[in-house]
Amino acid sequence: MPASRRTTDINDLAFAVIRARMRLHFLLTPKGNRQAPRYFVIGHPRCGTTSLHRLFEANGLNSYHDSKDWPTGRFEAFSDFGQIRPVAAYDRVYPSAKFILNFRPLKHYLISIAAHHQKVFSVQNFINEAYRRAAWFDWCLTYFEKRQDFIAVNIEAKRALPAVADYLGFINREPNGGTHHNVGKRLRLDQNAENIDSAIAALGLSDEAEEGALVSRLHGRRRAELERIQQTVHIIA
Repeated sequence: MPASRRTTDINDLAFAVIRARMRLHFLLTPKGNRQAPRYFVIGHPRCGTTSLHRLFEANGLNSYHDSKDWPTGRFEAFSDFGQIRPVAAYDRVYPSAKFILNFRPLKHYLISIAAHHQKVFSVQNFINEAYRRAAWFDWCLTYFEKRQDFIAVNIEAKRALPAVADYLGFINREPNGGTHHNVGKRLRLDQNAENIDSAIAALGLSDEAEEGALVSRLHGRRRAELERIQQTVHIIA
């Protein structure tokens, strides 16, 4: 069984470069009406981003769903790869913005991204991704503590999208065509299934990996503090 320690991998380097580029892009591009409402989906891909995009559209918003740089001056709602965006900068520039942290159970997330990329990932790759995900949840909860313009939603929770719509004050509580969009249909590789199970076991998360939780054992000494903080924000789990 491999050690469950976090290591630096190619994704860390790639994401660091992308984050720097996205910060620079946002700094240099037009901001539009800074007082107008904006909706930022700041969770990971393969966690209902397309469904949230469709929900925005169903409520008449000009919504942008793409992994590319977000043109915040020209659209009202944004989704896809939210975990690498300059969220604090968006918050400073758009005081009327709302932020949605979308997530799903860890095991389901790892299965979905592995199938999406159609390649075999090592056990260590999955361990690193679990830690990256936990670090982002830590940052979001800490940054948005006690904030009313932030909501975290387990996209697999019963009637998750209608609950998001209610919280945001939307008239239409579901997208056209229902609540499930872009459901993964790609082949799931047996080796990835084995490696995901091994990574989860190595992390000691076998009893919680299929639960919709933001805070886990991976947060270590921060766990108690984060559990306190999450009581101050709106969470649909």
